[in-house]
Amino acid sequence: MSTLDIDDQVNDRLAALSDPALTVPGFDSSRVFALISVVLSSPSSPKKRLIKRIKTVYLFQVDNDKGDKAQWWLDMKKKGRLGKLAPGAKAPLRPDVIIKVGDNDLVGLATGRLHPQKLYAAKRLHVRGDLDRSLLALRVLSQEREKLEALAGPAQRDPDKDTGGVWAEVKPHGAAAKVERVVEGVREGVEKVKAKL
Repeated sequence: MSTLDIDDQVNDRLAALSDPALTVPGFDSSRVFALISVVLSSPSSPKKRLIKRIKTVYLFQVDNDKGDKAQWWLDMKKKGRLGKLAPGAKAPLRPDVIIKVGDNDLVGLATGRLHPQKLYAAKRLHVRGDLDRSLLALRVLSQEREKLEALAGPAQRDPDKDTGGVWAEVKPHGAAAKVERVVEGVREGVEKVKAKL
């Protein structure tokens, strides 16, 4: 692959991420939906396999921290397409599943930082329709995460935000966090010993 081909791909990705047909100002989840659209429209898209597996139309109702609302619909029943809805508008296809979630929570689900069952149990993820179908979509999204992250480019950090940007590095948690703390403690101990020598 030539440098020009790589530059064209990067330009296409950047154009897709700022696509006004999918972007809603003030919503980090706009980028998630834009990336899903890019994955579905790419030549190596798993669209046919996903449609065959999912067979559902989704409506995502997303709220941000400011109280603003945005909606996107995802047709994984017939054509594998995605669109943004104007306030008060109805989806072109009747949704089988309606998912209501916060902006940051949706980004967390897409990046794998948050678990859908935990959000559902905490009442931060509301589902109307077939719960299994909604979790299937989130599971498929997590399986396609590598493609989404490859399209998103390197991790970005926003120093003004606590979240560190949409695709910020995920901090380890659980056992991985404990291992990292132990390793960091060992490094500090080694540095102290070296300083004394």
